[in-house]
Amino acid sequence: MSRQRMALTLAGLALSGGLAAAPAVAVPSEQRAVEAAAATCSGWKTITITGGRAKYRECKQTVGGKAQIKGDFQLWDTVTDGKGVQAYARTDYNHWHGDTVSWEHFYSWSSTTAPSKVLSSGWHGGDDFELTIELV
Repeated sequence: MSRQRMALTLAGLALSGGLAAAPAVAVPSEQRAVEAAAATCSGWKTITITGGRAKYRECKQTVGGKAQIKGDFQLWDTVTDGKGVQAYARTDYNHWHGDTVSWEHFYSWSSTTAPSKVLSSGWHGGDDFELTIELV
């Protein structure tokens, strides 16, 4: 039997129910939404102040039609002076028209021998990630 005839015979059997069809796999709508709107991240940016530095990026995604944002960042204390770098990180909506904060947290780092590990805010509702640093 030629390959073409065999393929047609198998296709006919499958259509008539002679071969078991693979079960359909249901994908939850939440998973489809995440897959449809994969996260995008900015490039790494640097904030430098006298005595400290931070590197950060923001990532955005849409889940179930709602905007989500997260920030990844790393802190450096660049001067041995008994002070440390303090960072205020937050996620929010409507950055330019009166913020609605969805998450906020303070971090500090005071080692001049190595930077902090890369920290992350995790995903929160919002469309903007902000990071402010100061020496304290």
